[in-house]
Amino acid sequence: MEKLLQLKRWCEANLFYIIIVIMLLGLLDLFMFKNINLASADLGRHLENGELFFKDFTIAKTNFYSYTHPDYPFINHHWGSGAVFYLIWKISGFPGLSFFYITLTLLTFFIFFQISKKISALALAVPFALLAIPLIGERTEVRPEVFSYFFSAIFLWILWNYSKDKLSYRWLFVLPILELVWVNFHIYFIFGFMLIGAFWLEELMNHSKIVARIFARKSLVDYRKFKKLSWVFFLTIIASFANPYGAVAVLYPFNIFRNYGYRIIENQSVWFLERLGVTHDPNYLLYKIVAVMLIISFILLLAINRRRFSLSLFGISAVFCVMAGLAIRNFTIFGFFVLPALSYNIGCALRKKISLDDLNLKLASALASIAIFSFVFWQDSGKIMAGGDATLGLSPETNKAAEFFKSQKMHGPIFNNYDIGSYLIFHLYPEEKMFVDNRPEAYPVDFFEKIYIPMQEDPEKFAKFDKQYGFNSVFFYVNDATPWGQKFLVDLVDNPDWAPVFVNNYAIIFLKRNEQNKNIIEKNEIPRSHFGVTKN
Repeated sequence: MEKLLQLKRWCEANLFYIIIVIMLLGLLDLFMFKNINLASADLGRHLENGELFFKDFTIAKTNFYSYTHPDYPFINHHWGSGAVFYLIWKISGFPGLSFFYITLTLLTFFIFFQISKKISALALAVPFALLAIPLIGERTEVRPEVFSYFFSAIFLWILWNYSKDKLSYRWLFVLPILELVWVNFHIYFIFGFMLIGAFWLEELMNHSKIVARIFARKSLVDYRKFKKLSWVFFLTIIASFANPYGAVAVLYPFNIFRNYGYRIIENQSVWFLERLGVTHDPNYLLYKIVAVMLIISFILLLAINRRRFSLSLFGISAVFCVMAGLAIRNFTIFGFFVLPALSYNIGCALRKKISLDDLNLKLASALASIAIFSFVFWQDSGKIMAGGDATLGLSPETNKAAEFFKSQKMHGPIFNNYDIGSYLIFHLYPEEKMFVDNRPEAYPVDFFEKIYIPMQEDPEKFAKFDKQYGFNSVFFYVNDATPWGQKFLVDLVDNPDWAPVFVNNYAIIFLKRNEQNKNIIEKNEIPRSHFGVTKN
């Protein structure tokens, strides 16, 4: 009873804070609450990976989902995520997966927000959270990277509080244990090294007289923190070798792009995509604004209160800021880390001038929050409204193409495009293997450059590879935005050797005109006039 009374008193005393947190989590949920587009997502493959693991402990070491390169070596660095996703899917289906992904993202945001409030003030954490939320909400697909965001939050919480003498050194030994899991869940496990390394390096530099002179503080003589961080850094690296691939997986994050023959949007820079004009994401502008604010905040802190300058936070923020600029897939991790960085820098810079608990500052913060929210909502209203009628789980139409394929007893060899590969793996493996799927690292560079793309650009080359592979069906994601993919679909609709037999908002299926497909084509062929395409 006493604990309930204490909880009641705490809620009454922190009612304003509770309301703020609920509102922020609700806003982030608006960005995250989207249908799963299984037709173009990686999720289908992750679920199949999980099923194979629980069936006979299979962890992929070759590209066995493909009939074009079944023996090509492959590092499945996220096999653990697939196992977790599969268990959740078996228990609660796709709605459960959506709920899990959103909940873990919201929990991660709450940890970062709590850190930001503790190292600064609520009046600063709120407006910066509003700026960060659209960047965090950039990644809405159910992906293994959500575990990296969550583990990053735990690492930062432990390391920051230990560095400020708010946690016992024993908490540090949680980090190698987490790394044991992280290395098997997502390729961003290297962030664990980076986060510990940043605090380790800061602790080392704090013993330098030169650094002490620059930041107007005494150099340390006690090396105990440095030694403890050194041990934990070493143990965390050792822990990362506890994976099915050993040292190869530990080095894999540095080697993955050496064999990456297919350019995908999420790995491109903001400036490249703006020049290309293929997408018009308002987060590109928001990223630039936040990056400039981050730079200015470090300069202000250095000028006004350099004694409080955090070398670890500077190094971490700089790395994620650059990563987000070079690849938009990193907007989310940048959004998480920029929140505590901006809160801390501005808080320390203002602390000498005004009280951060001052009522006027809270009012000004509220006004600033409203202004930022209006800007963010206006910039991202298209994104939010696009998910306005979304529900947890899949769109009702997503699985119809695969269901039609199986109900009509169609078969391959299938020629499919890059986007829909994981969808087909989920629905058709092991009865059918894929021509390609959305893992560029699982195929040779020459495969994309000399086979996959050219055969879509040139009908004669498609005919040549058709003879080589003996395609019986074509299964394509209709929203393939590549110029070669769109051209290929137009050409195939006009090709008398192929008949379109199914199409919806996600997929289109063609069958080769031959004796074995004759009955299916007669019952289901879609007339060319249905497509309204014209060849250039």
